[in-house]
Amino acid sequence: MTPIRRGDPIDLDETTGNLFGLGSPLLIRALVIFASVYVVVTVGAGWEIRSVATWAALAAGFVMFVAAASMLMRYGRSTLPRGTAAAVTVLTVAGLTVSLWFLPRETYLTLQTTPATSAMTIILAMVVLYRRPLFAWVGALCATGLAAVGGDLIGIGYAIGAGNTLFCYPVLVLATLFGLMAIPMPDRLRMLREQAFAQAAEEAATAASATERTKQLKRLDAGARPILEQIADGHEFRPEEALDVRLTEAQLRDTIRAPGWDSPEVGRSVWAVRRRGVSVRLLDDGGLDAYAPGDLDDTQSPGNLARRMLVVELTAIDSDGGGQGSVTARILPPGREVLASIVVDVGTRMRRVEIHRDGRVSVDATSTGGVDAAGTPNGPVAPA
Repeated sequence: MTPIRRGDPIDLDETTGNLFGLGSPLLIRALVIFASVYVVVTVGAGWEIRSVATWAALAAGFVMFVAAASMLMRYGRSTLPRGTAAAVTVLTVAGLTVSLWFLPRETYLTLQTTPATSAMTIILAMVVLYRRPLFAWVGALCATGLAAVGGDLIGIGYAIGAGNTLFCYPVLVLATLFGLMAIPMPDRLRMLREQAFAQAAEEAATAASATERTKQLKRLDAGARPILEQIADGHEFRPEEALDVRLTEAQLRDTIRAPGWDSPEVGRSVWAVRRRGVSVRLLDDGGLDAYAPGDLDDTQSPGNLARRMLVVELTAIDSDGGGQGSVTARILPPGREVLASIVVDVGTRMRRVEIHRDGRVSVDATSTGGVDAAGTPNGPVAPA
């Protein structure tokens, strides 16, 4: 499922499905039960019918009703397309017409018309709930007219033929009123969802900001407070202590300037090589900003891979006892194939490591031509 971000438009049909649950398994089971009752009542009411043409017409009408209902059940959104609504209406009216016009006068019973008119009522009511009331009402009026003609054809008269369809109109009135009242509901639900998502995003941002602030305060308290207290007490710093102060300042700057590289392992490795006189520059141009917090916490994520590779390179420098030189680690801007690059130029070590977004790591152990990952000359510089 695609994550929804703050500011993105919300499609109600994609988040909640059809407003009235049309097309749901429960409704499909109910229609199957109705179809079974339809068949039983039709066979029972027409038990005395011996005309093959009549039974063929009743079967054809049943198939048309099933086809119309199937078209509605396959469509899972809130508003039915006009073409689909027209097709469903035509099939429904045709199913009723075929079912009524071939009833023989000799064995006619009012009950014989009930299954077809009930099926028509149910399907047209669903068309109304799909926000197409005009199609449903036109279909109902056409069905009444055709039923009246059918009544005259089979000899029961216009009034009785038309009267067989009249009970569908109260149902359509209720469905139409309910549909009209429910029309603003999707917009209201959409507005409520947008407000909920906006509030959740704001709360998450506030919590993340508070967590980061607390983390930075703890780090500042652990690293800077003892130094500030010594300064306030008038302590005279020895050269070794002065170096630690500069390294502490550089480490605090790293957490602000390059948060993508921030981890305890990276911090310890950077501290160790800086004490040896190696310049370490950590840069973050936002390549990790597109990742969700859960992705960044994954041990197999590209961000963690980049940090592990940086620790490997720094550990190798520390193990070799490297002296003057520089290491530049940069998280590149978003949208690039390469997520991060590490350029090492310390003594005889000339390496460029690139970490790709798909998890690939490429290493170039040749000379980098005097250019670092940020695109600037990487000659020896004073320790940060």
